[in-house]
Amino acid sequence: MKPIFNRHGRTIGWLNNNAIYDRKNCCRAFIRDFYVFTYNAQYLGIIHKGIIFDRRGQRIAYMDEASYDPMLPIPQITPPPPIPSDTLNIPVHTIPTKTFKTSYYWSPLNWEIFLDG
Repeated sequence: MKPIFNRHGRTIGWLNNNAIYDRKNCCRAFIRDFYVFTYNAQYLGIIHKGIIFDRRGQRIAYMDEASYDPMLPIPQITPPPPIPSDTLNIPVHTIPTKTFKTSYYWSPLNWEIFLDG
């Protein structure tokens, strides 16, 4: 499992086999072709080079792969990863077709609100 960090470098979730888990080890979202969706097939945003962006293109979280970006905070010590729970079946749906522009601004949303859609 790979840790997911917020704008302060705190671990807020985990990524495992394209499934996003919250800190309570609940499978909350999934990634398909760089797009992030809820399990109700609601589009949340994208992941690009280890940074997760909300629907408006603002940063909501990042992962270790984004260490190339000097504007990101240094991650705090990561707690041990949880044992992965069963992932839900990924629904079949269409991929958003709009062009996506990313920004260096952080989203005003917190992680839980983002995952709720």
